[in-house]
Amino acid sequence: MKDFSIKQIPTLFSAGLGLAELKKLEYYSKRANKTQEKVLMSVIKKNKTTVYGKKNNFEKVHSIEDYQKIVPLSYYTDYMDYVQRMMKGEKGLITNAYYRRFAGSSGSTGKAKIIPLSAKAEWICQCFGFSAPVGCAFKYFRKQGKLMPAQKGLLTAEIGCTTLENGKTVSCISSVPLLNLKAFVPVFASSPKEVQFVDDDTQMDSHYLKLRFALMKRDISYLTTIFITTLESMFFYMEENWEMLCDDIEKGIINPNIECPPEMRAKLEKRVKPDPKRAEELRAEFRKGFDCSPIVPRIWPKVCWMYGMGTGALAIYQKKLKRYLGDIPAHYVGYAASEAVMAVPIELDSFEYVMLPHNGFYEFRPVDSDDYDNLLTIKDLEVGKEYEIILTNTSGFYRYRIEDVIRVTGFYHESPKVTFCYRLNQIASISGEKMTQMAFDFIANEMSEKLNELFVGYSIYVDHNTSPGHYVMLIETANKVDKSREKEYAQLFEEILCENNPSAKPAVQNGSLGHCEVKFLRHGTYDDYRQVLKNRGANLNQVKPVKLIDNEERKEFFFSHIAEE
Repeated sequence: MKDFSIKQIPTLFSAGLGLAELKKLEYYSKRANKTQEKVLMSVIKKNKTTVYGKKNNFEKVHSIEDYQKIVPLSYYTDYMDYVQRMMKGEKGLITNAYYRRFAGSSGSTGKAKIIPLSAKAEWICQCFGFSAPVGCAFKYFRKQGKLMPAQKGLLTAEIGCTTLENGKTVSCISSVPLLNLKAFVPVFASSPKEVQFVDDDTQMDSHYLKLRFALMKRDISYLTTIFITTLESMFFYMEENWEMLCDDIEKGIINPNIECPPEMRAKLEKRVKPDPKRAEELRAEFRKGFDCSPIVPRIWPKVCWMYGMGTGALAIYQKKLKRYLGDIPAHYVGYAASEAVMAVPIELDSFEYVMLPHNGFYEFRPVDSDDYDNLLTIKDLEVGKEYEIILTNTSGFYRYRIEDVIRVTGFYHESPKVTFCYRLNQIASISGEKMTQMAFDFIANEMSEKLNELFVGYSIYVDHNTSPGHYVMLIETANKVDKSREKEYAQLFEEILCENNPSAKPAVQNGSLGHCEVKFLRHGTYDDYRQVLKNRGANLNQVKPVKLIDNEERKEFFFSHIAEE
């Protein structure tokens, strides 16, 4: 192994915590069925005196079977009033657990949800959102006979929270690990605190500022993001603006034309100084282009891994990131929501997530069944099948229909390995073809491959105003494509759709499904949409790509951004 460096102490400490949690996961996974029963009974016992527990007869629950018979399925609307009262300081409503934080959903689909976060749930989030990925990376390098290098990373996340009158805080769940480590972030992150920790209403050019401080450093060794779309978008920005970034590094300035609050700008300008040597190093690599070889290993030779959510609806962006990163191994974070961290990968480059049997109780409905009266538990699951997951967490939500569908890919001892497939409310169908988000992702990826064109993003609109109804795919391409090629793209869209959906081709032939349509979006459309959501109060760390245009607001925005020529 390489010689030990004192700079590695923080990294090794974090890796040690992560390895300990992975060992704990192994222990619970070997006893997953029993652990599930214990978790449920503990939750019921601790919360039977709550308002919700009394209302739903928790005192009569003595087994999993009792729970499924007595306690009804629930939706977020069942908790809204309780949560609002909790935010004002009331206790004993849905949970007796100690909590100091609330987690907020993205706000990108309707009104944002606010979820209480128990101390146990927060700890699990801390361990598996921060330490466990480092532990997985440590194991990866150890297998190669290497000691994990000291970690200095480019973090794309903007971390913020709101403090309530009762002292509790509200933030997105992905911010929790770094909020708990705020004092130590400068040790392992390239961005100053002023850029990393911002108020929700802070208006700044995030891509520029994070890249400005990361590019001036030669020792960046890892990359981290919440959704890999953000990292891809940042590198696309770098490709478009590298000359400006290099000029500013050479001069030692924060570009006067970028958006940045005056007080923040004044503080940041004190942190930079002219560095002509580094600027020229970067220019030499950027001038070679972005297609001769991946740019990241050339500008940051020490980068050796990354982490960020990259499966399900985000899978199409892996290819785009590979163009910038090459074969750098990745930790794909896992399957998590504001309600709970539910499954995590236990090694790098794995798209199989091991469910956490100690962080909630899980029930499952096979997607080919409408039976909610006989839900399954983890012992009943079969490899290869898809299930809607129903969650009971440790924070006060019971038999909660999160409306996600997962596929079981295997087992880790008694714990299922899963991958996220799609959200139930993001299925589109015009003539019985029942298109899922995964299916549209596949089609978009195939189109990108066959056309040899990089897609910055795509969205689907189901147009029921024509007779028959038809699918419209709106695409933002990395390179300008002549509008006259829209028909070519549309024909390929329809061809791939019909080849891969047995119901689609006969529907087109018999006239019950209209011909597919493609529209090109103006350059920067998806960045513009993220800015709109940010201006409205959404946390960009939680904003997912818009794959389905399913309301008038989205329709108006995206159709107003169609390229004219």
